[in-house]
Amino acid sequence: MHERPCGEAWRLSDPAGKGGRADCATTGGMSYGGGRNMHGCSLEAYLEEPGLTEGQRRRLRLFQTVEDAVSDRVEQLCTCSELEVTDAAILVVSPAARRLLFRSAAAGGADPPAASVILGHRARLHAFLHAALPPTDEAPFDPYADLLAPSPPQCVRVLILDEDSLTVLNYGAFVVVTLDRGEMPAA
Repeated sequence: MHERPCGEAWRLSDPAGKGGRADCATTGGMSYGGGRNMHGCSLEAYLEEPGLTEGQRRRLRLFQTVEDAVSDRVEQLCTCSELEVTDAAILVVSPAARRLLFRSAAAGGADPPAASVILGHRARLHAFLHAALPPTDEAPFDPYADLLAPSPPQCVRVLILDEDSLTVLNYGAFVVVTLDRGEMPAA
């Protein structure tokens, strides 16, 4: 596994090169071989990593199409409920993979052009995936096992599913600040 530290960085740990996993690192700046990355800390810069498979790049680009909306929803969910950021999980489903999870999509008709996004508590998403798309008996491990433990601090777990595979990553550097109006000074 090779780490690339960054505020919203990722580190690849997919030795088989199949589905893939990227983990969030929450440190200062992104550097490569001792030099600073001029792209900054962005998913776009990470997509240029030579160690990624084309499938991983395709799934990360799919996530990129909903990234802003997902960030907004995570912020809204965690500020309007008791859900901790580290317990939040997101499933991004490509239009072509929608039929794997939803009967209505398998019934026919054209695939909607955009990705589907499911957001909620990681344990509930784990149960949903096991019910809708159970691991095969030949699977060497539970592909959704990452959902059983909280994400690293300030990150959310993201699963990106397309017709070929699943990519799991920890995303972001979310900071939730709770303000108690009762403790605020009067103006």
